Amino acid sequence: MASPNTTPKAADAKLMDLSVDRNNLLAEVAAAARISESKVTMPILTHLLLQAKAGGTLTITSTDLQRSLTTECPSQVKVAGTVTVQAQRFLDYLKLLAPGPVHIKALANDYLQVNAGSSRTRMPGRAASEFPKIADPPSKIIPLSCRVLKTLVRQSLFAVSTQEDRFTLKAALLLLRPDRAGMVATDGHRLSFVVVPEDGIPVADTQKSLIPREGLLDLLSLLSSTKEEGVDFGEDDKSLFFRLGSRQLSVRKIVGQFPNYEAVMPTDLPNSTVVRSADLMSSIQRVLEFADSRSNGVRLHLAENTLTISSSTPEFGESEETLAVSYSNEPITIGFNGAYLVEFLKTIGEKGAMRLSLKDATTAGVLVPESMNLEYQQRYVVMPMRI
Repeated sequence: MASPNTTPKAADAKLMDLSVDRNNLLAEVAAAARISESKVTMPILTHLLLQAKAGGTLTITSTDLQRSLTTECPSQVKVAGTVTVQAQRFLDYLKLLAPGPVHIKALANDYLQVNAGSSRTRMPGRAASEFPKIADPPSKIIPLSCRVLKTLVRQSLFAVSTQEDRFTLKAALLLLRPDRAGMVATDGHRLSFVVVPEDGIPVADTQKSLIPREGLLDLLSLLSSTKEEGVDFGEDDKSLFFRLGSRQLSVRKIVGQFPNYEAVMPTDLPNSTVVRSADLMSSIQRVLEFADSRSNGVRLHLAENTLTISSSTPEFGESEETLAVSYSNEPITIGFNGAYLVEFLKTIGEKGAMRLSLKDATTAGVLVPESMNLEYQQRYVVMPMRI
């Protein structure tokens, strides 16, 4: 690669040349850079593809081959063209610039010149021809509410598996029906099922799509930062596509069969009680301090009008909390991973109450918010463990 002091040739006048507002550029580069890879065998994947179009738009694209993000930034384009730049270094540099116009020009030998205020910088890139081709979205799209999709992802992410060997569990199952949208996530030890009522979803029956965990994280980031009310969703044989305004996320599909979640949900749970969510979460959190750090095991004992939560280890000692509840059935004792319970309770929040339903010490327990939530309904299934 040539030195950054290489003198531009006459032909360079035909290369990309544009001006753009620093704040607008920073927002779009930050959105794209979170997908670019920092340590890869293909150096081009650490770069952003910048494409200046004659109509006055700068398109910014990033990819790690599994996910891609394309976004647009309004610009004053003098000369259309294409160039790449190292994503993280470009982002870090933009953060240090003062608000105002930024002048960007492509130079010979794949260099990029950035002028802003009194700053004059040249940055090396790579040939734009190295950048992978990004698939176009399908013509058939399904319009969804950003609020609905954000709720589903926010309430489901915690239950998605992070283990490499649980390939199909490293995703959540999106369920679209004409009158509601749902999402199921499980890591094999617990399962979360969320439903959001929403009339007018243009699907004939139930449409199922498996969204990988990394794509869910990207999607939640986009949904949390957008002012758009709707998102266009589409898919082809290889990828899922989500478009929010000028930003488009594509995610490579996972090949595999998601578990039969309906068969996992227990139906005959005769022993149940209602407890305030804040009390349940704070009690479990305190007891967890004395649980085995590998299993996070806590013991729940449901007896006459009391719920006792306890843990004990030779290393840390023991702890017990007793909550007053309404319960008159036979006593029952069951063990759970206390961290699984806390993670679910955090997604629900401390307001309101939770219904805990059990059958026996060897059957999965179910937690359901007691009060009807107008925004969504959620059911949480947790497998028991021996303590």
